Amino acid sequence: MPRSNTKTEEAKSQIEDTQEKAEQVVESIKEVVHETLETGSEKVKDSTEKAENIIKERPLLSVGCAFLAGWAISKLIK
Repeated sequence: MPRSNTKTEEAKSQIEDTQEKAEQVVESIKEVVHETLETGSEKVKDSTEKAENIIKERPLLSVGCAFLAGWAISKLIK
């Protein structure tokens, strides 16, 4: 009987070690995802600001491009 207790304890220990490693991996993945989302969010904000500035600098060109894009899409749909 003592051998089965030892094996059981070893198995429990291995399970606990595996669980701790899995938790560390999950935390690491969470950090990477968070950093990636922050970077992506910053890029989207920068692109939005650039687009807004271009529209403010050249409003007629922006309206003309929007009109042409709408016209082209309507022709493709028909």
